[in-house]
Amino acid sequence: MRKWLPLKRLQQVYFKVFIAFILGLIALIQFFACYGYYNYECIPRSEIEKHIYLHANPNLVKRPNPDCRYEDIYQKYYPDDWEINGHVDGFLPHGIANGTFIPKDCNPLISVAILVTYRKRQKQLDIFIPYIHNFLRKQNIHYKIYVIEQQDDKPFNKGLLYNEGARRALEERFPCLILHDVDLLPVNAANIYACLRLPRHMSASIDKFRLNLPYESLTGGVLAIRADHFRQIDGFSNRFQGWGGEDDDLALRLRHAALDILRLPPEMSRYRMLVHRQERKNAARHRLLETGPEPRDGFRAPDHPAPIAPVTHTRLYALIRVRT
Repeated sequence: MRKWLPLKRLQQVYFKVFIAFILGLIALIQFFACYGYYNYECIPRSEIEKHIYLHANPNLVKRPNPDCRYEDIYQKYYPDDWEINGHVDGFLPHGIANGTFIPKDCNPLISVAILVTYRKRQKQLDIFIPYIHNFLRKQNIHYKIYVIEQQDDKPFNKGLLYNEGARRALEERFPCLILHDVDLLPVNAANIYACLRLPRHMSASIDKFRLNLPYESLTGGVLAIRADHFRQIDGFSNRFQGWGGEDDDLALRLRHAALDILRLPPEMSRYRMLVHRQERKNAARHRLLETGPEPRDGFRAPDHPAPIAPVTHTRLYALIRVRT
């Protein structure tokens, strides 16, 4: 038996090497599957001023102050700040009322509605709300945060929730909508929260994807879109129930409307993703995407008529409760 022992050990070594090779191959495939684009097409910093959409909410009362300036935000180079606790611990809601912030020392030229779809992610919401307030208050923009909560146990319908939030924000005359996942945190202070003259995909460099853009038509994560463009494409489809597909359908709507997707440089578009359990996938998403956007399915869909969903104001955000 002893003369066979080295052969058995050799076989064990070969087996371990084989397993290590397979695992390495799987990791390599996953890496390249998520590789995407790092140097994607984007607007250089020197041209942002020509593209930025400077429109304030007409409901704002203009005060005898100078206009706010934004060049120092998007032209300056800032180091990335991946820290979370420093933005959340000891947060004080100075200047915030009903989820709204208005700079006091200058008249804002930018008004944005931050729409956050949400269900049963209290831990992420408790981080996101103080973090984003601390981030945005430094930009001298007028903003309001809307949290749109799905209150039933049906499959999560992000598109329908965004449509409901948009109806409220447009009723309150916000000229720019920022559609924001609750698990994404901006990490670079140069990332100005504003619309451009065309739709802007803001979260092009997420840490989960190794700061790469997975594919060029991606609109998911954080998207800034003018209110009139949102109306023009009829918002989101209401047909995508469960995870996935609604953002790709929105990209199709933008393409059909000849609205290109713009991006700022990668160093300005970096986000940290909070760990969370993924929603159940939408098994029908590929079939729905193949059929393309349907008429009368979206923001003005007859199946989801007025009245606008009621809103409850807290100090830090406006809560819109929706049953699908």
